[in-house]
Amino acid sequence: MKLSICGYELWKLMVPTGRVIGDCTCQYQNLDLLVIHLWTNEGHSAWGFGETVSEGVFTTPAPWIRPMPALAEIRRNFELNVWPILENKNPFQLNNCQPRLFPGYSYLAVAIRIALWDLMAQVANLPLYEILGGGPEKKKVRAYASGLDCPLSDEEAAALFRSFVHRGFTAVKVKVGRPEAWQDLRRLQLVREIVGNDVEIAIDANEAWDCDEAIRRVSLFQVEGIRLAYVEDLLPATDVEGTARLNASIEPDVIGHDYLTEPKELRRFVERKAFSRLRVNGDLDYARACADLALEFDTPLIFGNSMFELNVHPALALPKVDRMEFSDLAWNLMPTTPVRFEDGYGLAPEGPGHGLAPKPEILEEWNHPEESPKR
Repeated sequence: MKLSICGYELWKLMVPTGRVIGDCTCQYQNLDLLVIHLWTNEGHSAWGFGETVSEGVFTTPAPWIRPMPALAEIRRNFELNVWPILENKNPFQLNNCQPRLFPGYSYLAVAIRIALWDLMAQVANLPLYEILGGGPEKKKVRAYASGLDCPLSDEEAAALFRSFVHRGFTAVKVKVGRPEAWQDLRRLQLVREIVGNDVEIAIDANEAWDCDEAIRRVSLFQVEGIRLAYVEDLLPATDVEGTARLNASIEPDVIGHDYLTEPKELRRFVERKAFSRLRVNGDLDYARACADLALEFDTPLIFGNSMFELNVHPALALPKVDRMEFSDLAWNLMPTTPVRFEDGYGLAPEGPGHGLAPKPEILEEWNHPEESPKR
């Protein structure tokens, strides 16, 4: 009997973040999550995840802000357009044509591709990072702690960044982009006082500024004694020339970009020397394409947030990886075996696959099959 995919189940969840998170354009405390469970006729079991955000306060659009339909509608679409492609297929054969069969970065396409990667690793009885090209000898990857802290009071932010230092993180990222420069400076001074002089501080403005304003603010921060390791997404993702000028004009590295969803869009920035490091999102196939760019242009990769810290796998496997993001969110309550962080490093998961099978009781507790609110 040949190996084949023979069953599936779907869930739609509302996942709490554990604290109000956000930046200068938004704040929220829940995520919409599609969970896909696939299994084979030989007993292998795999999980995929695709996320959106719908509930919260949003002042500008972003690729990840969109309502998710009700589970009944998602299931109808899956049964009509997806299951006929998956049913009775060998996952390794599907892998050769994944991008064509399940293109783009919708929550559904991402969840399917993650589940297929997990399934292949389960069949091979290897951790996912080894299936992605990593070796068993690499056991950890440097992480930086991200506050997602714009909605937090000074007292709340101080407690959060203090906890990061106590856990051994040697690099943190602070959200900026407030209306007045002194507001950003005050938060940065607070964080510097909390973390000390030996911890790297980076900033993320979520497209808040144009090039001239970005240069003014970064210069102000540095004149006031705030050394910056790098700056992220200060300008809109459409401004290639402005970002190139920014990277040539300031001392800290310019990295990006969370608001780009296609590797070809990222290539335009790299070719103009607009980025000194590349920001990679939570999709495994996108990460692999970005790794090709990193090698071609000798540019380091920084992995951003990913549901359940899935990015630890590509961060362990792919070349040119500088670090990965950790925000200490409540989504890590869901996996039976969450990814561990020690002394500022994400540790290699043990066992086959990505190792993020959800706890049944959390699936039930966070179950939310209704349609997400439309804005």
